[in-house]
Amino acid sequence: MQELLDDIKALRRGIEALNKRSLEQGQPISRAEVDEVLAIVKNGTKFELDFKGIANQIQPHLATPDTIAAAVATGTQQLKQVIDQIPRSVPLADKVWGFTSLWTFMGVSFILLGFCVWSGYAWKAMGAAEAKTELLQKQQAQEQANLDWLSKGYLDLKRDNPKAAQKYFPPK
Repeated sequence: MQELLDDIKALRRGIEALNKRSLEQGQPISRAEVDEVLAIVKNGTKFELDFKGIANQIQPHLATPDTIAAAVATGTQQLKQVIDQIPRSVPLADKVWGFTSLWTFMGVSFILLGFCVWSGYAWKAMGAAEAKTELLQKQQAQEQANLDWLSKGYLDLKRDNPKAAQKYFPPK
């Protein structure tokens, strides 16, 4: 399909060239000239590449292993020179917060230790408060049970033995 399209394009270019020549020169196109263009298009254009010649032209511009090794060595040496110019330590211009001295380390450690102690104390106090709350709830439940027994027992005693109820629980 592509070959057919290429052939059509080639024929069109040939006809346009002949038409342009006839317009420029004012001469009519002969059938022989048309046949000549058609024969050229039909045969197609062929060319060959001289790969060795192209390679010989490109070769001087390509890098060789020796030039690459020399470039790497030079680059490595320049990199070492730049690294050697970087100072190993930089003096501080003002006070810096952090572990730059023993006093700052001790200060931060003291704050963290204080926080841990306070957290432990608060946890212990919370546990003691929960234990006391639980104890108070048990005592309240016991007192409620005693009160229930007294109220229910009094009613049972009053119903079953009114004289004993009168004796032990006199009316006011």
